[in-house]
Amino acid sequence: MSNEITQVKGCEFTTDELQRFHHYYKYDWAAAGLVSAPVSKRIQHFVETVDPGIDSNRLQEWLHTMGIVEESEKSEQARLYERFEHFDFAAAVGFNQMLADVYATDDVSKHGVGERMDQAKAQYYSDNVEPLVYSEYKEYKEVNAPKPVCPYQDLWDPKGADKESADTNKFANVRTIDIAKLLDPDNVDVLTIGAINLFIDAAKTAYDQKYFAVAVVNSRCNGPEPMFLPALSSTGDCPATLKAAMRLQIELRNLNKTKPLVFFANGVVDTSTLGILMSTVDIVTSEMFCVSIGSVSQSSQKFPLSALYDWAHLSNHQAKVSK
Repeated sequence: MSNEITQVKGCEFTTDELQRFHHYYKYDWAAAGLVSAPVSKRIQHFVETVDPGIDSNRLQEWLHTMGIVEESEKSEQARLYERFEHFDFAAAVGFNQMLADVYATDDVSKHGVGERMDQAKAQYYSDNVEPLVYSEYKEYKEVNAPKPVCPYQDLWDPKGADKESADTNKFANVRTIDIAKLLDPDNVDVLTIGAINLFIDAAKTAYDQKYFAVAVVNSRCNGPEPMFLPALSSTGDCPATLKAAMRLQIELRNLNKTKPLVFFANGVVDTSTLGILMSTVDIVTSEMFCVSIGSVSQSSQKFPLSALYDWAHLSNHQAKVSK
């Protein structure tokens, strides 16, 4: 695969500049001990130790187009919206009671649910934390959306590459979440609350700017009836497990607003965990994909509301049902 960064029509930066900026973007700041350092400190380090020929002023201009600015340069409005976006709604007392209004409609599209979820969050935040007007927040996000100067254009340019033997390790900027690695080794047939929490933690790491997409797979999918997403565990505290599953769905929906989130569903999905799969519209299925109900999954007896909720979201998707 070529490492060349190609010029984009309308882009104000040259190909050479984009190549240099791309190296800055991918630099290992953890190894340099500068993970939490301000942008100016990072630029100084990069110019002095990595690329003395880079124009630091132009680099800073490019970072601005990517929405990366110094904390001191941010307006109070920007700081307000950042506090809002980083607020932990999963732990917010009373917020879950507002979710009924989010889903109480025939519009179950990703855009519709996402819009109502944002409105509910803004209302809760404004009522309980600090004043925030949703319409102004939405307008600000639209006006200040990063310009399309993507630092990963080398992935779009396969010139000279052997597509049949491409090294998938070069796609290090895709965060892969393997469901098989999240499951309890002693109980791989169900999704326990521990596994769900690991899933949530993995989703949170995918917000990192170095990842431009997220892929969810299950390396255990094999055999005549491979299981992609097993049933929610029906032992222990079932309500707590169901709440954890709902938190995971919210986390995945929020993640999908920032970058592509793709499920590669090549096996059976239990009814009780269908909502997790439906947290994104970017689903790649194989001929082995199906949804289990009835005797195949006991979860429908333990989590009836989850099952009904999940099936209500199947209108825009094709699935076959295993009996």
